[in-house]
Amino acid sequence: MLAVVKPSPLRLWGFLLTVVGGALIAFGSIGNWAAISLGDSVENAVPTKGIDVWQGITTLILGVLIVIGILALRFVRPERRNAIAVAIVVAGSIAVALGVWALLALDSVVHDVGVDELARVYGRQEVLKTMSEQGVAVKAQTGLWMTVAGGVLATVGGFVDLAWVRHKRDAGDAIDPDTLTASAAETSSDAEDGAPDV
Repeated sequence: MLAVVKPSPLRLWGFLLTVVGGALIAFGSIGNWAAISLGDSVENAVPTKGIDVWQGITTLILGVLIVIGILALRFVRPERRNAIAVAIVVAGSIAVALGVWALLALDSVVHDVGVDELARVYGRQEVLKTMSEQGVAVKAQTGLWMTVAGGVLATVGGFVDLAWVRHKRDAGDAIDPDTLTASAAETSSDAEDGAPDV
């Protein structure tokens, strides 16, 4: 009879957090990161996508590697799992750091055609300062927030993956010690049903 294995909480949550985090990082990186706004409106602005800047290209690569890493974690040899889990934590942390840096330095991240042209003549900081005085600002967009949130989730997921790897190693790299196969569950249930009442 085919045994169905229910994943342990560590394995399940580590997988979910890491996959969702990696996907958010990747999709956020190809989304909009910044846009020039007049007041609260960015309706007519040409947004800067994450992949328009090196930080976004880097986070896109990290997001893809994180998703590949969590899949590989289940199939590689036991002695390599710890290194992959650590790599997931590091990749998630770098994605968070790059996203937060971009949030704090939006002026240097945004690439608007008009701003870039003026910046070549008058200097970027001077142009942005003048824009700010005129009520024109740079605003973070959804893609950047997704990247940061994904980095946080992936980092947490990586730590959970690391705990799962160590827990599994302590159990001799057998099936997760807190999982139960369907056949074993049925055997246990049958034994209880057949036991005489006391």
